[in-house]
Amino acid sequence: MKQLPDFDLSIVIPLCGRLDEFKRVFSSESNYYERNGIEVVLVINKPNEQQETLDYIRTYPFINWKVVINRQDHPQHNPATDFNAGIRQATKQYVLTMGPVLEFCTDVIYELREKLDSYPEHYAAGQTRYMDKLIPYGSVMAKKEYFEKVGGYSEHYTEWEEENNNICRRLELAGIHRLLFPEIELSLRENSSQQTVSKNKQQARIPNELLSEMLLPVDIKINKSFKITDYDTVIYDWKEHPYAKQQCRDYLSTLKQFDILSDDIFEKSYPLIALIPTYNESERITDCLRSVEKYCDGIILLDDDSTDDTYRIAQSDKLLIKAKKVRTEFNDKQNRNILLDIASFFKAEWFIFIDADERFDDRFVDLREVMKRDDVDTVGVWIANLWNNEKVYRVNIGMSNFIFNQGLWVRWRMFRNQGRMKYIVTNKLHFKSVPYLSKPYISQTLILHYGYLTQKIRKKKYLMYKTEDKNNIINYNEILDINNKYEKVENITVDFFKIDFIL
Repeated sequence: MKQLPDFDLSIVIPLCGRLDEFKRVFSSESNYYERNGIEVVLVINKPNEQQETLDYIRTYPFINWKVVINRQDHPQHNPATDFNAGIRQATKQYVLTMGPVLEFCTDVIYELREKLDSYPEHYAAGQTRYMDKLIPYGSVMAKKEYFEKVGGYSEHYTEWEEENNNICRRLELAGIHRLLFPEIELSLRENSSQQTVSKNKQQARIPNELLSEMLLPVDIKINKSFKITDYDTVIYDWKEHPYAKQQCRDYLSTLKQFDILSDDIFEKSYPLIALIPTYNESERITDCLRSVEKYCDGIILLDDDSTDDTYRIAQSDKLLIKAKKVRTEFNDKQNRNILLDIASFFKAEWFIFIDADERFDDRFVDLREVMKRDDVDTVGVWIANLWNNEKVYRVNIGMSNFIFNQGLWVRWRMFRNQGRMKYIVTNKLHFKSVPYLSKPYISQTLILHYGYLTQKIRKKKYLMYKTEDKNNIINYNEILDINNKYEKVENITVDFFKIDFIL
């Protein structure tokens, strides 16, 4: 299945009293929705469906659900008010509207979203196959601001099909151009017991004057106000994680071992949580935790089945969860994805990956200031590779770093919580330590890396990389170089945090 680092997409689905049919379709297609940056907004208008809906969504803990009850009365055949309620509650940049019983013939979500990246000021639409016919505008995707610009769907009509055409026409009137892709299809399979009125019959029973108004609108914005109303009640929000306590325990039970600080950790909110993978780090894990706990509000640690006592030694008042998995090989991507899975159960604003052989340099930590910026989603930090002793770092080590200055590397480590995320890279090691790269910013935070400190450590790491990296992604011979240049750590100033080279 194709992926994007961050879809940044809210999918709005009105259930229209068809929860059972939605469940039938969704059960075989849930993996389409379990992708980075996708939020699923369900809108229900029947209070008696509330509990059944909540019971169902909790069985999919890695989908970013939002459930809205629309208490506004509206014609049964036109879910426009439900669509509008969902669009208003959407939190992502893009919105896809689709019916509750539509099935994927192609990967509509990816194909429409990927196209819009190349076409600003456009909306994208696929088609719906019903019996032997193709119906245009079966799904519409556009930036949320474009839906807001036209006031959302018209709530004046009783016939749904023409209202879908209507909003597309009004988007075009507003200067949002159409991208229609006939090859991108959804499928509608109605129950044989249901009576479905054909489009021609629908149009035949609509007065000509009204049909003309629907298909050839004059006004761009049909609803003067498009703000959240008293009718829109959010009963579930993925950001609040109301079921996190049990869902997280269920997930952790699939691992070899786990410890939870207390059940209260799922009720609290955290500005910044550190994610730490470990393997045989008994000599360094305590110092790492002492450093991290000064600057982070919580810590989640995953041990890759260490053969020493790293897991037992790892202790901190801020250690929310520590878990141990079964190790079958060195797979950094798998370990970090497990950490991301666990992190998704927490109410956190930001996450940062820290390795057990790293410490913050207390002179240079500006993460809190960076976190206040609305124009930043991913953050780079500077890395100094300590060499032979803790007072000097090696200057002439590139190791395929694309951003560096005076021997300091930049590593992407901190990212804003956008919901459940996964790494989508193909290699199992040596990749950006953030699941997505959006609105990047390089901080003035310095991390001291102890992973090359002694010759013994360097030799061990060299052999490990040569064994695990079959593709030789990096020139590891640099690790064993003896003709090196060094600088004193104490001489590092903020002037060093200027970008000298970007490839």
